[in-house]
Amino acid sequence: MRGARAVGLIAVPDAPVCRTRVGRGPWSGALAMRVLAATIPCVASAQADARQTIVSVQVVPETVTVGDRFSIRVRVRAPKVADLRFPDVPPLSGSVEPVDPRAMTDGPPGEFLDRTATYTFVAWDVGTHPVPLDSLVVTVAGRAQAFALGAPTIRVRSLLPADSAAQVPRDARPPLPLPGRAWQYAVLALIAATLAALWWRHRRARGESGATRAVPDAWGEAKAAYDALEALGLADAGESGRHVIAHVDVLRRYLERRFPVVPAGLDAPLAVAKLAEADFPVPVPRVAALLTRDAEVRFARAPVDRADATALGHEAREITAQVQVAYEARLRALERPAKPRRR
Repeated sequence: MRGARAVGLIAVPDAPVCRTRVGRGPWSGALAMRVLAATIPCVASAQADARQTIVSVQVVPETVTVGDRFSIRVRVRAPKVADLRFPDVPPLSGSVEPVDPRAMTDGPPGEFLDRTATYTFVAWDVGTHPVPLDSLVVTVAGRAQAFALGAPTIRVRSLLPADSAAQVPRDARPPLPLPGRAWQYAVLALIAATLAALWWRHRRARGESGATRAVPDAWGEAKAAYDALEALGLADAGESGRHVIAHVDVLRRYLERRFPVVPAGLDAPLAVAKLAEADFPVPVPRVAALLTRDAEVRFARAPVDRADATALGHEAREITAQVQVAYEARLRALERPAKPRRR
């Protein structure tokens, strides 16, 4: 077998067969029958003797690299009536570790029992490593005999070049000279310039006066979000549920800007109740129907088809537009000067 080597072979010769000499005479026939009857048990006991057992040990393959697997095969050829007890899987031995349970295979049927036990290991260090195995016990007719398997060895080679000792290292370089004070001043100046540039950039981003940027208008933000969702086309892409949820989220953020008493995180019944108390310009049942449908799709995974999702998204946009119209009308009413009273 290529890639395998026999590390041990135990072969015990067969037991001697009983021999009896029979003479000639008138009683030779009867005497031969008696002798034959006495000889048969002797031959039968010799054929079922543990000393007829042949044990071989193989390492497959004989050379591996670090991290590769290899097997140790213990093959036994014994009488048919023999009871074989193979050694257990050995524990971790040095740099050789077992990785699989013991595997048993039987050979072709014949006059003798042919059985093989395979032990699988992995090696983690280079060199030659022994793998100690316990004895194999063969029991025939109540008599047990142990066969020592020894310690098969595995050779683990390295993947590094065969010889790297010919490379002579260079001499150590002298330490770098310490920098002078001029170098330290240059580093400090560079750090100061960098900090000044960052501070100027920060001031420019915020403005010379330090005024904060204007908050974007709620209607402009909501309109831009609706336009982005329309360009995305979730309903046409088969995401009808996400289409409804996204439009209602835009509506809730807009309502939170216009009516702070209705945060976007409120559930549908509480949000409807808050809107009813806040003098909402749109009929509250209309908003309640939209928020209830959104809760069914968002939390209960209710099915919604493309046409229904498109209608619900359009409804959210229409409610937002109507609230904005009412809001702008209220602002214009506040800007008008009060009429003088007639006396």
